[in-house]
Amino acid sequence: MASAVNQIPQYFTTEFSSNWEHLLQQKISKLREFVSVDTVRGKEKSFNQMGAVEMTKITSRAADTNISDVSLAKRWLRPYPYEHATLFDEWDSEYLGEVSLPQSETVANHANAYARTADKVIIDAALGTAYTGETGVTPTALPAGQKIAVDYVETGSAANSGLTIAKLRQAAFLLTNAEVDDSDPRIMVVSAKQIQDLLRTTEVTSGDFNTVRALVNGEIDTFMGFRFRRVASNLLPYNAGTGVRTCFAYVKSGLKLADAGRKVHVDIRADKSHALQIRTVASLGATRMQEAKVVEVPCDEVL
Repeated sequence: MASAVNQIPQYFTTEFSSNWEHLLQQKISKLREFVSVDTVRGKEKSFNQMGAVEMTKITSRAADTNISDVSLAKRWLRPYPYEHATLFDEWDSEYLGEVSLPQSETVANHANAYARTADKVIIDAALGTAYTGETGVTPTALPAGQKIAVDYVETGSAANSGLTIAKLRQAAFLLTNAEVDDSDPRIMVVSAKQIQDLLRTTEVTSGDFNTVRALVNGEIDTFMGFRFRRVASNLLPYNAGTGVRTCFAYVKSGLKLADAGRKVHVDIRADKSHALQIRTVASLGATRMQEAKVVEVPCDEVL
């Protein structure tokens, strides 16, 4: 018979935490406060837009009035419903023993998903197709003139690059040249890799390096006139074949978000053997208001 001193380890117990921890994820919306937020009562909302006009010089007395037409346009915003639901079996709380049923943690997890979805909707609107025209069925893409080449350089031979000072300067120029209001906040949406690119670029002077380092450390969020918003990398489009991540710059008035808010329903589902259901719903939609207010900035991530 084995001695007790050798048998005791067979009876060692395993302790389980009674709480739940969230795995790493983007928990808040990084972009919602940097877009125009509107409400949509109904399935869609149209926005009336008026083009610029020019004055005509009067060259003679009592001449016929010069009548000039003005171009008008419509931009459409359409929200769509989203949901996420989680079921807990009727007996889960019993069989978990001392481990708590993660009800509040589930609600928080749903809230995190809602925040990321809002950012994804905004990003898709910035880079995707907007709908214009009288009935809102005319697709309008971001034109080539609003897209900086991934190999853009100010001088010398073109070569693929990540986020560079040159690309930031060009994005700023395109916005300024389009006559965006000086008071309209400028936002640069990137992932962590692009901020790392700025630290590595040889174009950064010693003064810029200190600024970018503070940006990396979260001490500041502004560089070259842009408010930098770092989002989870999986929210920004990525081409696995080319290794290019699509980032973008914009002004706040250039993107409009419809957000009816988040609702949480907690119900006992009799049709699911009285399982507990936690269901979060939201209505979200976004559109690009003017193409000239958004600049696409592709960045190579495999250099």
